[in-house]
Amino acid sequence: MKLFQVSKEKRLSEQAVITLVNQSIFQFGNSLSLIFINLYLWRLTNSLLINGLFNLIALLSQACGTMLMGKFSKQKGRLTAYRFGIFLTAFFYLCIIIAQESIVQYFYLFALLKGISQAAYWLGYFTLVHEVSNNLNRHRYLGWNQITMASANLIGPAIAGYIISINSELSGYIIVFSLAFIMFLIATLNSFRIKKETSHHKEYYMKFLPLIIKKKPKFFNALLGWFIIGFPQGILMYIPPILLYNILPNEGFVGYMNVIFLAASILASYVFARMANIDSTRKYLLVAAVGMTVSSVFLMWEIAIWSVVLFMSFSSLFKPIQANTYAAYFFKWIDVIPLQENFRVESVVLREAIINVGRGLGIVVFMIFSQEINTTTIPWIIVTVMALQLLIPYLAKEEKKEQPITVQLDATKKGASL
Repeated sequence: MKLFQVSKEKRLSEQAVITLVNQSIFQFGNSLSLIFINLYLWRLTNSLLINGLFNLIALLSQACGTMLMGKFSKQKGRLTAYRFGIFLTAFFYLCIIIAQESIVQYFYLFALLKGISQAAYWLGYFTLVHEVSNNLNRHRYLGWNQITMASANLIGPAIAGYIISINSELSGYIIVFSLAFIMFLIATLNSFRIKKETSHHKEYYMKFLPLIIKKKPKFFNALLGWFIIGFPQGILMYIPPILLYNILPNEGFVGYMNVIFLAASILASYVFARMANIDSTRKYLLVAAVGMTVSSVFLMWEIAIWSVVLFMSFSSLFKPIQANTYAAYFFKWIDVIPLQENFRVESVVLREAIINVGRGLGIVVFMIFSQEINTTTIPWIIVTVMALQLLIPYLAKEEKKEQPITVQLDATKKGASL
């Protein structure tokens, strides 16, 4: 059938497939535990403030860690940063298993470790994404990336919720965190199947960012777009599971609801991966922004199971469209800016740092206006941050590829210029 036929230029390489498989293993470990870390803290403290601070510290340390890790990744290799990130993530869950309820006393240290581990992993991974894909098959790669991530997220929370629900007190959480630890060990070992790329350009070119923006002003808009995308993501990292648990105190229910949300993401990702083309970027972003904003309006009626489920279901349909489209759009800039692929690591550093600052600021705004489950203020906050997504299509202006600009890469220490 033509629907399932893929043209040769859109097919994924062996290294792309290996990278996707390892990402699935990593994400399955994350999905087992990610939403339940916030519920674990909630069960121990019943404090939105501590949950908010935990996520805020994690995101800001991830942003700072990404900036610091960029030079290390450029000089030592993106695979080193990638593997280091997986190892640190495994260590993070090992520390939780050991500390158990004492995590509350040292939550800021756990948040710091989480942020640094995520900084190393995602910096390495997104650099890999650009290397194993190209402009012709990147939408397909990112679509399958979203499908594999969503599939892992589909299974993980359901399994974790079931394990927690059949075990007494908080012992189920520790079993889940132990399973996550094992998955990250497997991902660490599997990462050695990814081939190391030889690069002759190990200089860190972040100092050229002002000159790049001067020559390509629209690149600044592309970076600003990540900040706006991150703004609602920080809030949605931990508030929806807590809202669901507050309405119906059952971890199994939260896990099963997450299955519904991720099923919607898988469906949207599959259709998008097969039908998307790089020339319709702004149209896709507009559809996603409108859909995400409209989905949040359900919360204005009331904070109840039906409204939260509808909000999360519809936003799950549009989130992968926005994420995949903007990622593909941003990767195109690497072929357009003066330093091109030699600024690849720096571009990923900027993306990760800026989106996490946006996520962190979103949490700050939420904490200012709602430090507890307030059914009046929460809907207004969510609708407002979702509406900001309508700015994204305006910022995503295309830049025509020009002839490569000669860059004196080997003369950096002698005052290199763009």
